[in-house]
Amino acid sequence: MREVITRGDICLNDEYNFIYKVAEITYREKEDESFIYEIKPNYSVIDLLTAADFQGIPGLDLEQRKKNYIRNNITPVFISERTPGSNREDLWKLLDDCDMQYLNRLEWLIKTDTRYSGDKLFVQKPQDKTIKVESLRELGNRSSLICRKMLETICYGNTVVSQSFRINDRNRKQYFDLLIALYSTERKYLDTQRKKGIVASAEKGNYKGRERIKIDPFAAGEVFSDYEEKRINSTDASQKMGVSKSTFLRRYKEYCHRLNS
Repeated sequence: MREVITRGDICLNDEYNFIYKVAEITYREKEDESFIYEIKPNYSVIDLLTAADFQGIPGLDLEQRKKNYIRNNITPVFISERTPGSNREDLWKLLDDCDMQYLNRLEWLIKTDTRYSGDKLFVQKPQDKTIKVESLRELGNRSSLICRKMLETICYGNTVVSQSFRINDRNRKQYFDLLIALYSTERKYLDTQRKKGIVASAEKGNYKGRERIKIDPFAAGEVFSDYEEKRINSTDASQKMGVSKSTFLRRYKEYCHRLNS
């Protein structure tokens, strides 16, 4: 019997905009309209999160630490509370907005820009952020970017591969604790320096009162690198940084000037 299979990653963002993949979710719908939802929690990632960021996956008792949670012909609470039902009056408009011809609730959740307000969880297409440490050499001595790249992989539940070591589910927590401490310390230092600069400028009468748009310097460096290597265009880059295209191009010019000075 033929079936339609849809897969997604259940994720959340933290204060540093790292994405944590807390579970994988799969939806299978057969020709006779029977269906199955399967959710596989990623406990090695869940264990990295604080209660302030993650309060569990609605409808699942994660304390049981099951490898997977199966729902036969039952829509999980996680899906039902954040997707439209088949009887909703504006259903066709919601489907049309996501370029869908019929209601597949998991697919809609992946495609929609609407975010559920009850928690930080969202669903996106499956991704593999596995990296080889050797590939980070192109970043040179920019340790902050290297740190962020490794944390992105660790938080997403993928593997960091090196000739001499490997970061995976067995040691994810240990490396995360080390790297996030370094990252947050660097962030605090940069914030302190920025504030000192504003105060010093104000004392000299040079501060105009309107701050520049705040951009994470670590995340920005990664976007600049991708733009420089032509992996993304200026439109994609500006969207990733959450700024206008003109602001992105101005900041990129400043970034290049600092590197060459």
